[in-house]
Amino acid sequence: MNKNDSRSVLAEALKLALAGDHDPARLGNAIANPQRLTAIEKSAWVQLHNWSADANLRAQYPQIADFSRRRITELLVQLED
Repeated sequence: MNKNDSRSVLAEALKLALAGDHDPARLGNAIANPQRLTAIEKSAWVQLHNWSADANLRAQYPQIADFSRRRITELLVQLED
């Protein structure tokens, strides 16, 4: 997978997360080796994994949900830049 492919996969996954349709398995299948990602791509990859893991926290603490959404939006802008 080249740089543009990984960026587009991550950008699409971030959009899906914001829309409430994130599938961690789909991301894992698309990006098997995150070590080859650029720094911003790794940040997006980590945020997507955190998004999956902290669903209960986001439901319980609105400030965590707001922070996570802002971070995902920031990463999306950087990936699409």
